[in-house]
Amino acid sequence: MRRQVLIASALLLGTALGAVWWLGGDRAERRDPAGILIPEKVAGPVVVERSLASGPGTVLPMADPDAGVLSDKGLKEINALFTATKSRALLVWHAGALQLELYAPDVQAGDMLEASGLMPAIMALLTGQALRDGVLPGLDTGIATWVPEWAGDDRGRITVRQLLEGTSGLTLPATAPDGNAIAWTLSAKLDSEPGSRFAPNLFEAQVLGLVLSRAAGVPAADLLSNKLWQPMGARPGSLTAGGGDGAAYLQCCVKATARDWLRPGLLLLEGGMVGGTQLVPTPWLDQMERPISHARHDGWRVRLGWPFEPVNGNGAKKPFSDGDTIFLSGADGSRLYVSKGRDLVVLRLGPAVPDWDESALANLVSRSLTTPPAEFRSKNGMKVGRARDLNGQVEMPPIVKPPPVPKVTVEPLGPPPGGASNPVPAADR
Repeated sequence: MRRQVLIASALLLGTALGAVWWLGGDRAERRDPAGILIPEKVAGPVVVERSLASGPGTVLPMADPDAGVLSDKGLKEINALFTATKSRALLVWHAGALQLELYAPDVQAGDMLEASGLMPAIMALLTGQALRDGVLPGLDTGIATWVPEWAGDDRGRITVRQLLEGTSGLTLPATAPDGNAIAWTLSAKLDSEPGSRFAPNLFEAQVLGLVLSRAAGVPAADLLSNKLWQPMGARPGSLTAGGGDGAAYLQCCVKATARDWLRPGLLLLEGGMVGGTQLVPTPWLDQMERPISHARHDGWRVRLGWPFEPVNGNGAKKPFSDGDTIFLSGADGSRLYVSKGRDLVVLRLGPAVPDWDESALANLVSRSLTTPPAEFRSKNGMKVGRARDLNGQVEMPPIVKPPPVPKVTVEPLGPPPGGASNPVPAADR
């Protein structure tokens, strides 16, 4: 009898183990008792959040609110504009301190806010460092040098300069970002001959990040942290990366506090200096802030506040009060205005506003300042001497007259002059 009980128990145990194997073992396809297919569990997150590391950071000095640097009338009008445009944060830096800091009711100073529209200019700053340090040999080398996946492909002929100018001809991949950021980046297509069309987009910052990362042999998130974020004194930020390869997505979802998003503007204001350290070469900034051949209101990911043109201009409906104003603008609504002559930086974060007047906020703040303008030190109204080339050898004349409106013809894809290439199939263009 005892033997029969043991045999029965063994049979029951075997049946149970078989059921476990059938329902949840190593089978590629599993079904529940009702016969419904149970999908395999995803191995890991599609995307992950990576931190932008920082050191102890520097505290931005706050001005005495009773000093009256901003007029009462101006403060009232700035607050009204802030509310009307549903802004999330608005900071005003002048005379070495934060003069104003406004936040939406649900936002605090330490909250992480997205301002990915500023990333193309930030990547341009990293490019200047890479050129200075010899990480990049120049701006006119085809990026197939660092992206061999595009060797023998029209995309491999794109240069770093064209990525900076916004003339690469690349378009955003149709698919959404996934766990492999590099593969997603490489899936982009060309829709025009590189260098023939001015159509800047955020995706070019993504490609530039891949180029700089591979040239330096450092992940883009670490490169940004070590070369710019930490030295600027910024506190920790974050960006999105592929869960499969850990590579950064730079065209969206980069977050930091409003005070830290102000810091690139301070870097531009101070000619690339942070404290006593030359973080970005001043001659590189001079080149960033000069008009490119395709657009006289645009430098290398920096927009120029002059000259005023009501049609096909820089988005300003009136002339800028400070003629030396430069600004960064993103489709996400982020704005960063800088005037060296007025010693002024204005940051606005918030949703995009239809028919946004690029001059309205900068002019309102400038008119609200009760301090006298700084004394200009050169003919073009900048607080620096004559611009020089990157090597600091050849003087470049100051800008005293706007360049002519360029005439640009968009060229279809085809073999480069003097040589053949492997054209992109028509179906992929």
